[in-house]
Amino acid sequence: MKAKKNVLLITYYWPPSGGAGVHRWLRFSKYFKENNCNLTVYCPENAAWPIIDHELSKRIPEDVQIIRRGIFEPHKYLSRKNNTGVGFTEKKKQSLIKKLIIWIRGNLFIPDSRVFWIKPSIRFLTNYLKEHPEIDTIISTGPPHSMHLIALGLKKRLELKWIADFRDPWTQIDFYDDLLPSKWADWKHKKLEAQCLKTADEVVTVSSSCATGLQEISERNIHVITNGYDFPEFDETTIQLDQKFTISHLGSMPFTRNPLVLWKALKILIEKSKVLKKDLSVELIGSVDYKVIESAKDCGVDEFITLREPVTHSQSIELQRKSQLLLLVANNSGNVKGILTGKFFEYLGAKRPILAIGEKHSDLDAVFQETQCGQFVAFDDVDTMVKSIEQLYVLYQKKILTQKAINLEQFNSKELAKKMIELI
Repeated sequence: MKAKKNVLLITYYWPPSGGAGVHRWLRFSKYFKENNCNLTVYCPENAAWPIIDHELSKRIPEDVQIIRRGIFEPHKYLSRKNNTGVGFTEKKKQSLIKKLIIWIRGNLFIPDSRVFWIKPSIRFLTNYLKEHPEIDTIISTGPPHSMHLIALGLKKRLELKWIADFRDPWTQIDFYDDLLPSKWADWKHKKLEAQCLKTADEVVTVSSSCATGLQEISERNIHVITNGYDFPEFDETTIQLDQKFTISHLGSMPFTRNPLVLWKALKILIEKSKVLKKDLSVELIGSVDYKVIESAKDCGVDEFITLREPVTHSQSIELQRKSQLLLLVANNSGNVKGILTGKFFEYLGAKRPILAIGEKHSDLDAVFQETQCGQFVAFDDVDTMVKSIEQLYVLYQKKILTQKAINLEQFNSKELAKKMIELI
């Protein structure tokens, strides 16, 4: 039997934080003990997380040790109306103050607004790891990429194995240019990024295209371990589906995820069919950029949209399972080919048909072909969107609108956790 491994995970997102960033490692943590690994998690205390979900705390395995340390985050002290992040949703047009805040974020807080946690964390963890020499592997997961800089500082001081997990790119992220980096700031971001990529013993990311981008920077092999899901067994016949033809999107919808091709297709379809007009309901659950709603109004379909506040993770699963159709929209941005979000895997677990909007020949397109979990439509392909919705609506009318996905075993969190532990 192999010797037991002891691992320290450095992460910003950990319960009671909610949102997409927490689920990858919360799921992986369930399988460390059974794979002969002890896991300790280092995370902030009382951080300015955008979403709080106390229910997630109940899912932390009892055998996982947690170290929480206070964190200073300057954006925490901004007024609420200005305390939003680049790459997220805007409730209204950006003010000059908001633009200044974004410039400060991109040029002074490098790599991100958690930069003030780096040095205190390096000092604290250096002492902690010296007192716990049994821990010989550290894992940093980002964004925020300050977590990687903490690990970089520890790697320079101690003899440790370091695995850097990039859930999203750094300078190749879709909103990087929106940070308005100066030439100096751009150089600094890219220098730190390259340092992390080249110094870590192993680098992991979530999709093949993201790996290609990181390989171009680092000139090294990048491992791909996708996000995943613990596909629960449940009796679909006991679920009371929505009576209406619901198309539901769960999670934030920034303007880069504006489903314009859907709005255009629905405009055509409701003009053709009074029956669809009566049955249609589009539910957007979570924060939605004001420009998304404006584009729906321009197409005359805003009357079919219901906006709902963010919900807990358990409520989200319940809503997914009862929706007739689940809407997944990739960011229409520079790194679109590599976007393979955790939301996609949750949708698979809900066992409802998925209507996805993205770029042809992207990683998302490929996994749709492989799993046959629904319809995939290109960003500007209105004709295909019209035909797809017509087909799905006919199935809804016949009460046979279902999802029968295949080839899901590779996305099981238990198997993906084993791949991560093999790197350890």
